[in-house]
Amino acid sequence: MPEPPIPKAERSVDKECMENRLRIRKRLRILVLKVGSQILTDESGALYPRAFGQIARQVALLRSEGVRIVLVSSGAIAAGREKIGLGKKPLSLALKQAAASAGQTPLMIHWERALGRYGIHTAQILLTPADIIDRERFTNLERTAETLLSLGIVPVVNENDAVATFEIRFGDNDRLSAYVAGLVRAECLLLLSDVSHLYTADPRVQSDARKIFCVHGITPEIERMAGVSRSGLGTGGMASKVSTALWANGWGLPVGVLKGDIPSGIFRFFEGMTGTLFDTCVGLPSNRKIWIGHFSRPKGGFRLDAGAAKALSEGKKSLLGAGVMGVDGQFSPKDPVFLVDPEGREIGRGISRVGSADWSKGMPGILVHRNDLVLSAQVNRETRENDNDLQ
Repeated sequence: MPEPPIPKAERSVDKECMENRLRIRKRLRILVLKVGSQILTDESGALYPRAFGQIARQVALLRSEGVRIVLVSSGAIAAGREKIGLGKKPLSLALKQAAASAGQTPLMIHWERALGRYGIHTAQILLTPADIIDRERFTNLERTAETLLSLGIVPVVNENDAVATFEIRFGDNDRLSAYVAGLVRAECLLLLSDVSHLYTADPRVQSDARKIFCVHGITPEIERMAGVSRSGLGTGGMASKVSTALWANGWGLPVGVLKGDIPSGIFRFFEGMTGTLFDTCVGLPSNRKIWIGHFSRPKGGFRLDAGAAKALSEGKKSLLGAGVMGVDGQFSPKDPVFLVDPEGREIGRGISRVGSADWSKGMPGILVHRNDLVLSAQVNRETRENDNDLQ
């Protein structure tokens, strides 16, 4: 499979976009790379060793510059199809789970071989949504990932498809990669795919479609430009990538989309020569704040009076019992909760110091401390709309 040349049109990028990419590159300490199945397979659907080698070379170069790398790798189901002999036919959930189970080993072998040529060790991490939603599991994962990175090991992350169901799963590895980037507090997430840019229209339909190199704030118009998924082996597509970027930008994570089979594509991206950057001006908060505001799933919440809602929204205030009119749901101390104003609008999320059964109107003291509180201005609509996805 020949390596595609870089089209000349991709060499033009505006000054501001270039400066933003250089800014991200300069502060880069941890980079998460999501590698789509279309990049790792050939035309027959089999794993393609040269693709692994091309990415491994870039990983080695980045590591030589002090950048720690986490890989979120698709391809297990594709590898399992090949191993079991399932071809490209549609698969039931049970067959997908079986293919994923069979394919994890050859997928990891390919990564171990490719990275091993540069003296890099790998470790596999398989995740389910419960591992992210539960605070204790999230903390354990955080500790494990930090230890692996400190040892110079490249974690290779994938969804644990063998136990996931259609109703309880991340949905695709684009979304999973954003969770992982939040887990390790990466400065950037790059989605390596079979698409090079976001376009103003589908370039296969409209010849005058223009590439978009930088997006500052994802609007409904940008989402319409992304269209719907047309991938074959993968479950993503540009729509998934824009949705992931919208969510991740909300808590301070810049996201790049680029064609994964371009030679030195990662470096070319930061040089402004290819790909689309979805940038954000939001500062990256602590892991705890990311988890509270964007990863946790509240079990209930407090209904606030107008004074308490205003105090929380306008200043760095803790929630006091005197400002609460009532509770919704059932929760225990240390559980995540939502905070709603008198009109029922969510204004924030936090960690409760009391349980729903122990609360009484007008009780004294702090119910949610400001250090355990994230306001809804910092929780974008993608987080709120997807609360039920990982239940």
